[in-house]
Amino acid sequence: MKLRHVVGTLLAVTTLGTSFVVGTVGITAQAKAQTVKVTETKMNGKRTITYNGQQYTPVQAVKLGLLSDNTVNAKENRWTYKLTNVHVKRTKSGKSVKVTGKLVVTNIPLSVFTPAKQVQISTHNDAKFAPVTKKLTFSKVVKTTAKKVNIRAGYHGKVKGKSVFFVLSANKNVKVHAYK
Repeated sequence: MKLRHVVGTLLAVTTLGTSFVVGTVGITAQAKAQTVKVTETKMNGKRTITYNGQQYTPVQAVKLGLLSDNTVNAKENRWTYKLTNVHVKRTKSGKSVKVTGKLVVTNIPLSVFTPAKQVQISTHNDAKFAPVTKKLTFSKVVKTTAKKVNIRAGYHGKVKGKSVFFVLSANKNVKVHAYK
């Protein structure tokens, strides 16, 4: 999606002895530009990047969108979130399935600008939405007899007056497990 492309620019580089403070700005069509503050430290020839108390290697920082560095050979991260721990289990009645799971942030600046509010659960004939909690978990019971479920994270917005679901994660197809 063209709306999801992020333009990273370097705002400020301040030298503090052996560490650097770097701020980057990401711009999307839906959100205002905000600064993400990152601290870069060089000790014994090794670089570490710190964001919110977490330390990352340069490759991890580029993948998370914290750093735009051409010297680091890392694949660009297209998605903001990744679906993990997804379980789809049939209920006792056999007429519904319970979908649970968790989201993991894979692009920090994009998640700040456009956070996932819902998870879309698609079956062969229907789509339902489960809210995402503050801990990035979701749970929903959906009436369906489908054997597979397609799940993706995102948020609702408007384009030309029509409600649209903006996708922030890759699709995940999950097989429905039997009730035990």
